[in-house]
Amino acid sequence: MNSEFGDRFPNASVTGSDLSPCQPQWVPPNVRFEVDDALLEWTWNENHFDFIHIRYIVGGIQDWTALFKEAYRCCAPGGWVQSVEVDVEFRSDDGSTELEPILASYADLFREGGKMMNRSFFVQKLQQQAFDEAGFVEQRTIQYKIPIGPWAKDPKLAEIGKLARAALENDLQGYTQMVWHNVLQKPEDEYHVWLAHLRKAIRNPNVHSYMIVHIVYGRKPE
Repeated sequence: MNSEFGDRFPNASVTGSDLSPCQPQWVPPNVRFEVDDALLEWTWNENHFDFIHIRYIVGGIQDWTALFKEAYRCCAPGGWVQSVEVDVEFRSDDGSTELEPILASYADLFREGGKMMNRSFFVQKLQQQAFDEAGFVEQRTIQYKIPIGPWAKDPKLAEIGKLARAALENDLQGYTQMVWHNVLQKPEDEYHVWLAHLRKAIRNPNVHSYMIVHIVYGRKPE
């Protein structure tokens, strides 16, 4: 996203930050990346950024208020901070997820792991509350349904679902292995069997599943 943002706003200076050095080698000249830990005190000065985008760190944050207070400090007066997180639960409006009971075990894994880690993977209310406590105004919340698979009648949503399913299938092991092995210490020999069954369930064309993305953003008062 940093590169896309840099291309779209060539006059802006864009800084991307991640805990791991996994960024692309070729980026626009106005984009740079830093390796840093968002859980620590941020290294930027007060009022440094006009816009701060934080996403997909669910399960990695214990104190969301502390995180957004750092974002508030580093955001310029009148600037905006945006938080994007996905609800890690397969849902369906027609009840078709019940055709594949194993889908429910995905969210259950994160519920159990979150309790052990004292870090919730279901953060919609935490996002909103932490924005308030950090001091942001004009807070707004948006929710999107992201289809998993190309089942939607709308061609655009079907394409989104196709890509979302491919990404999820590819990343399932990365999302789950630490929680399964290190946190819950579930049997090793059951893990890859569970993954295979879960991937098969995700591909079931009769299941019209989706996940909800929660977007919360607010402005720092001038």
